[in-house]
Parts: sequence; C-alpha cells; structure tokens
Amino acid sequence: MLLNVSAQDVRNKAIEKRARELHRVVGLDDKEQWKKFIKENYTQALIDKPMKSVVKTSDQKTQSNSTTTAESIEEKAGMFQRLHQDFGNSRILSLKPRDENLEMILESKNGLKGSFNLKFDNKAPYLIDGIGIEVGAKNR
Repeated sequence: MLLNVSAQDVRNKAIEKRARELHRVVGLDDKEQWKKFIKENYTQALIDKPMKSVVKTSDQKTQSNSTTTAESIEEKAGMFQRLHQDFGNSRILSLKPRDENLEMILESKNGLKGSFNLKFDNKAPYLIDGIGIEVGAKNR
C-alpha cells in the first residue's frame, strides 16, 4: 500500500509540474515556445488530433457561437495566442489532481477566471492527453 501511495504522489507531482509549466508558457508571448511546449508535453495522439475551440458570447439580447479547428502544431500554437491574451497575466488559484485528470483554476489581473481541465496519460512521463477550458465572466 505504501508503494502505491508513493507512486500516486510521484504522478501527482509530475502532472502538477506539467500544469504549472503550461501556465508559465501561456504567460509568454512567443509562438516558438508554445510550439515547443506542445511537442514536449502533449501525447502524440493529442498532437495528431484536431482540436476545437468554441467561443460562446452572450449579453442580455443576443448570443453567438464561433468554432475554430486546429490540426497542425502551428494552428494549435495559434490557440495559445487567445490563451495568452486572456490569461497571460494570470495567477493559479488552485490545482486539483483527480485520477488521470487535473483541474487548474486561473484568474487574470482583470478578474477573468478560467478552469483548465487537463487529462494526462496514465503512465510516465504523464503527458497531456486532453484539454478542456472553460472561461467565465469577469468578476463584477
């Protein structure tokens, strides 16, 4: 049992470190660093899989949705531009590992909050195998 807990601790530290690195890289305004992060931290399956970004906006009168699909590393690095705009100056509010997932909550200096749900490969080196991001409204 002690060995199992120790292995879980090692895994949790590894995925937390990878999540903190994601946060650090989002803070950089450097497309080459974003591409490097993808190559070094995503599973090959995630690199090869098209990623969708769905932006939903609404106010009291209207709602709109826009969807963008990124297939190449270049296009996926382009998605980091939006993350950088929203969370380049953010701080980590919490990191919560759960099974093969980790939830990272960020808050930007202007009050925008984001929930990053990261799925990790279940064996070392615990690469990122899926990402879901929900961005909420600014605090009022």
